[in-house]
Amino acid sequence: MIAIPAIDLINGSCVRLLKGQFDQQQQYTHSPLQMAKAVEDAGLTHLHLVDLDGARDGKPANLPILQQLATHTELLIDYGGGIRQLEDVAKALDAGAIRVNIGTMLFTRPSWQTECIRRFGADKLIASVDVDRGKVAIKGWQQQTGLTADQAIGGLRQRGWRYVSITDIGRDGTMTGVDPSFYQPFAARYPEIRFIGGGGVASLNDLHGMKGAGLFAAITGKAVFEGNISLEDLAAFNKEDQ
Repeated sequence: MIAIPAIDLINGSCVRLLKGQFDQQQQYTHSPLQMAKAVEDAGLTHLHLVDLDGARDGKPANLPILQQLATHTELLIDYGGGIRQLEDVAKALDAGAIRVNIGTMLFTRPSWQTECIRRFGADKLIASVDVDRGKVAIKGWQQQTGLTADQAIGGLRQRGWRYVSITDIGRDGTMTGVDPSFYQPFAARYPEIRFIGGGGVASLNDLHGMKGAGLFAAITGKAVFEGNISLEDLAAFNKEDQ
């Protein structure tokens, strides 16, 4: 399993939300490029970039920052937030994303599950299955669907999706620790899918728990910004299995 630091963006600045609530945000002084360079300098290779403006408004708003980070670093960046048109996927890939996270449209327009794979290929896409009280949430986590995570993931598997991010919304941004049992059933049931987990990471122990649950990768954001986990610690964690 690899640990991937996250940068969440609002109005071009690095922020963190509490449980996805836009009225509970904390802003940081680091610029996105400063943070990305620090990630790279620590020896990390991946970055998770979240366009919160896009997630809220339904249209990517921070593609120029994605392009800036992709141009000035060698990081492998996955990008998401506000991807509501097929053209948005293409624009994000053109701006330098290695993969694009898609959530809302996969569950409000199910034909996208097949169309995205056909047009872009499974290696360029990540399905975002964000879970709130057992059900998949969409539109920047502001609206709940009637789908359970298992229903959503089963459908994605049938259509050829290989990467799925699964977020425990109730823990996201809280740094209260993760619940490995939240992830383990999905990793066990769908071994062909590479699961990327997130929500509540507070320490290296949490990352070891997520690794034990069978995840492909884990996302951590606030724990890094708050200094609970250093970037060097993440890099050392990633080298353990090399």
